[in-house]
Amino acid sequence: MIKLIVFDAGGVLYTGSQKIVDKAIRKFLRKHGVNDLNKSNKVWSEIEKLVTIGKITLREAHEKWLEGIGLSKTLADEWAEVDKKEIWGKFQKTLGINKLLKKLKKKYILAVLTDTIESKQEKIEKMKIVGVNHEFFNEIFTSHDLGTCKPSKKAFYAPLKKFCVKPKETLFIGDACDELEGAKKIGLVTIGFKCGCGEYNIKSLDEILRILQKLNQPRNFTSAQTV
Repeated sequence: MIKLIVFDAGGVLYTGSQKIVDKAIRKFLRKHGVNDLNKSNKVWSEIEKLVTIGKITLREAHEKWLEGIGLSKTLADEWAEVDKKEIWGKFQKTLGINKLLKKLKKKYILAVLTDTIESKQEKIEKMKIVGVNHEFFNEIFTSHDLGTCKPSKKAFYAPLKKFCVKPKETLFIGDACDELEGAKKIGLVTIGFKCGCGEYNIKSLDEILRILQKLNQPRNFTSAQTV
């Protein structure tokens, strides 16, 4: 019997693209006289590792990135606004996600488990921008707060411990094969969204309802014959 449903965030609750991100970065850099996107990406890749597991704050990460490409860290506020409007403002929530979450909330504990540079509160603000209603979730777990990323056991066990549920009572929905494999290894039931790597695989989130109905069907046991 499934009690807890854990969603990955990016690629499941909402979608974006690297093209959107690169366009916003390139425009910002050019405004301030920097034309080397490759250098920017290289500098950020090292900083991203630290902020994703909470070694530094998002603000500190942005400041380090700006200084690493030769700009003043005082531009961090300006970049934060660009990030909200030109990146997150152009990401899109998955079709029908809020309607689905509303239905699921009636029967299940719902959680988000996401690898991200943001803290829980920062992630909530980003979810608001894309239009995903965070209030449907009982908890939002971020790698930034947990200090570890999926597919680590620590990451997957965080929601299980929080809600006192067993792996077999938990459904994980993701779009990355390594994360789905990690979830399987500790006994979670998995759904692959548009990736084909789960125990169940779907192209539309509406299909989750059908899978849950199947998973929660009472099992029929035949009694042993007595002699």
